[in-house]
Amino acid sequence: MKPLASYILAFILLLGPTLPALADSENTTDKSGELTVPWDEFKTLLNLDDDKVVISLETFQKLLAQTGVKYTPAHTIKGGNIVLSKTEFENLVDRMKAPIDGATDRPVDYLITKAIYDGKMTAGSTAFTASFKVHVLKESSYIKIPIVPTAVPLEDITVDGKQALVINESGFHTIVLSKAGEYTVKAAFSLASSLDKGPNKLDLSIQPTPITLLNLKMPLKDIDVEIPQAQQVLTTSSGNITTIRAAIASGRNFSVRWRKKIAPTEKIPAKLHAELYHLMSIEDGAMVITTDINLRILHSEIDGIHLSIPESLNVLSVSGEGIGDWQETARENGALILVPFTYGKKGVVTIQVTSEVPSTETGLANVFSGISVDDVVRETGFIGIVLNTSAEVTVAESMGLEIVPAQKLPQQIANKSTKPLTMGFKYLKHPYSLVLDVKKHDKMAVPVATIDAANVVTLFTEDGKIVHRLVYQVKNSAKQFLQIRMPADADVWSVLVDNQPVESSVNGDGELLVPLIRSRQNGNSMEAFPVEVIYCMVENKFDWLGKRQSTLPAVDLLISQVMWSVYLPNDYTYHHFSSSLEIEQMVRGVNIFSGAGRKYDEKVMRELSRTDASELGALSPDKLKEAYGDMDYESEFRNIPMPAEQLQSQVMNEVQFSGRMEGFVRGGSGSIGSGVLPIQIQVPTGGQVYRFARTIIKSGDPLTFEVTYSRYWAVGLLKWMLILVVAAIIWLNKRKFGKPWRLIKEKVQAAVDLVRKHESAIRSAGKSTLMPFVLFGLMIVSLTFSTALTVLFLLLFWVSAAYHIRNYLRKRSSGTAKGVAAK
Repeated sequence: MKPLASYILAFILLLGPTLPALADSENTTDKSGELTVPWDEFKTLLNLDDDKVVISLETFQKLLAQTGVKYTPAHTIKGGNIVLSKTEFENLVDRMKAPIDGATDRPVDYLITKAIYDGKMTAGSTAFTASFKVHVLKESSYIKIPIVPTAVPLEDITVDGKQALVINESGFHTIVLSKAGEYTVKAAFSLASSLDKGPNKLDLSIQPTPITLLNLKMPLKDIDVEIPQAQQVLTTSSGNITTIRAAIASGRNFSVRWRKKIAPTEKIPAKLHAELYHLMSIEDGAMVITTDINLRILHSEIDGIHLSIPESLNVLSVSGEGIGDWQETARENGALILVPFTYGKKGVVTIQVTSEVPSTETGLANVFSGISVDDVVRETGFIGIVLNTSAEVTVAESMGLEIVPAQKLPQQIANKSTKPLTMGFKYLKHPYSLVLDVKKHDKMAVPVATIDAANVVTLFTEDGKIVHRLVYQVKNSAKQFLQIRMPADADVWSVLVDNQPVESSVNGDGELLVPLIRSRQNGNSMEAFPVEVIYCMVENKFDWLGKRQSTLPAVDLLISQVMWSVYLPNDYTYHHFSSSLEIEQMVRGVNIFSGAGRKYDEKVMRELSRTDASELGALSPDKLKEAYGDMDYESEFRNIPMPAEQLQSQVMNEVQFSGRMEGFVRGGSGSIGSGVLPIQIQVPTGGQVYRFARTIIKSGDPLTFEVTYSRYWAVGLLKWMLILVVAAIIWLNKRKFGKPWRLIKEKVQAAVDLVRKHESAIRSAGKSTLMPFVLFGLMIVSLTFSTALTVLFLLLFWVSAAYHIRNYLRKRSSGTAKGVAAK
C-alpha cells in the first residue's frame, strides 16, 4: 500500500489542478494555497483500499499527455470515469515527466539596469560615488557580478549598505551575491585630476549599462564643458561651483573636457573654398555631367550659395544633406542658381549637381565651361570623361585645363563610374573650357539571344515515318520569338519552353514562331533554358536497297554546338554516311559487307526513360552499355573536341526520347503534359543509333545527312555471288594460277629440305641453355626496325624457355626417383 500511496502523492502534485475541488467544510486551506485532506478521506477519494483506481476522463487524458506514452493502457469506463488497475496506474505515474523549472527560461543570470556616477572635483583629484541597480535572476547559487574596472582605484564597495564580498577577476572589481533579488551596489573611488594644469579633461572607464547618468561638481566658473559620449550636457553655476549633468550613451568609457569661456568677438564674414569633381559621361545625344561640389565654410555659417551656369549647360537636379528647393534665374550668357540650406551650415558641405550639354547636330564642337561657385576665395576641380556609347571622342580644343592621366584622377570621380575613365583634366581657376568632338559610327548589331547547344534525336521507322525531337538550350535577353524554318509537310506535335507547353504560331513565310522567355540572371551570366519541338514527317518506306536523307530545320540564332542522333531500323546494313556534320569515327568511310552498328535495346531503353530526370546523370556506364547492345555508348569525333558533358547530355536526350515516344503511343492528355496531342505511331522494337556533330552553325548553314543502305539478305547474296565468281575465275584459269601455286610449293619444299639437312645442328642449338637468352636479345634488337621480327623472336623465346623449363623439371623428377630406389 505504501508504494501506491507514493505514486498517488506524486500524481496529486503533478495533476493537482485537474482534480475535483474538495470543498468539505472540515478541510482547511492555508494562506499559501495548499489543501489539507484527512488521510481517511484521501483514501476514500481514490479508493486506495480497492484494486482499482478511478479518475476522471479529463484527468486521464492530461495524464497520458504528460507521461508521453504512445499507447492507451488497459482500462474500463464506469460512470463517465476511467477505471485503471493499480499496476497500470503505477506504470503511468512512473512515466510522468517532472514539470520544467521556470527558472531555466531566464534570459540571463543578472542585470545591471542603471548606474549613477556622482563626482566632486577638488584641486588634485575627483572623488566618485557610483550607484548601481543590480537584479539577480539566478536562484540558490553564488553569482559573480563585475562592477568597475580594476584600473579604477577602489576605496569602498557596499551592497544594500553592507560591506560587499569583492574579488578581482577578468579586469573588473567583482562582487559575489548568493540570492535572487534586487540590490543597490555603491562603489567609492577617486581619480587624479588638475584644475590648474592641462590637459583639461577627465577620463573614466565604466561598466556598460542601459542607463548611465553623470552628476559632477567642479570648483570652476565660466567654463564650456564637452562630453563626446553624451547627446546633451546641462551645466548650472552657483558661485564658483559648476554642476554638470549628462546622460551617457552605453559604452565602456566617457570623457569630460572643459575650457574657459571665450568672450564673444565681432562676427567675421564667412569664407568659402570649393573643390569640384566632374564626371562627364558621353551618351547618345548628350554629355551628362555629375558634379560633386565640396565646400569648406570658414568663420561663420551661411544660409545658401549661388552657382553660375553657362548657357550651354542644363541643370537637371541639385541635392545634398540639408539642401532646400533650388531656384534658377536667367541672366546674360547663362543662368544663376540659388541653392538654399535648410539650416545654417559651416565646415565641410557637399552638394551634388547633375547637368547635361546637348550634342550638336554634327557632334562636333561640344563645349563644356563648367559650373562656378560665386563668392569663393578659391575654386579648383577635376574632370573625368567616360564613354557610354560607341562614338569616338577627341579633344578639339581646351583652355585653362591641365591634362591628367585617368588613373591619377581623384578616387571620388573614379567611384562614380562603373566603366574605366578615358581622359582626365585639372583646373585651378575659372574661366576654362573644354571642346569635344563626338563622332558617331554605325552600331553593329549583336545577338540578344543564342543557342548554347542543340540536342537532336531523329527516328526513322521502316514504314517511312520520321520523328524529330529538337532541344535547344537558349540564352535570351530580349528576343521575343525563336523562328524555326519547318518543312512544308511537317506535322508539329508539341512545343515546350522551359519544360512548359506554349502556344506557337506560323508567320507569313511559313516559319514556326516559338515564344521565348527571358533567361534568369546568375551573377554576370545568364542561365540557359530548353526549347523543345517534336514534329513528324512521312516519306516512302524502306526498300531492300536505297538511300535515306534528312535535313534539320534552320533557326534564326547562332548555334554553338549541335549533336544529332539518328535511329535507323534493324535488318539493314548501312554502307556509307555522308553529312554536312562531322560523322562519328565508327562509321566513317565505306562499309560494303558489314556496317558497324550500335544497336539499342528498346526494353532497357524504356526502363531507363522512366528514371527520374535528376537521377539520369548518375546511371552507371554498364547500364548504358546494356541499353546500346553492350557496345560503347559514347562517340568519338576526329575533328571536333566534344566535351564529355555534351556527350552525356546527348545520351540522356536519347534515353528521354524513348520515353517521349512511349508517351505518344499511350496517348491521353496526361501522358506527357498538357499541350501535347496524342497520336498513334509505330515505334520500332529495336534499331541502330548513329551520331553526328558540328560547332558554330549560322542561320544559313545546312544540317543534312544521307545514308546508303541495303537489306541483310542482299549483303549475304552479294557475298556468295562474289565467292562463286572468284571460284569460277580460279577454275577457268587454273593453268595460270597453277604456276604461282607450283612456285610457292617449290619454295616451301626447299625450306623443308634445308631444315632436314641441318636438323642435327638445329636440335643441338635448340637444346643449348643459351638459346633463350639469344632469342631474347634478338627480340630487343628487332624492336627498333621490325615489329614482325619482334613478334617472331618473342614467340621463339617462349617456346625455347618452355622447352628448357620442361626439360629441367623432367630431369629433377627422374633424379628424385632414382634416389628413392637406391634407398
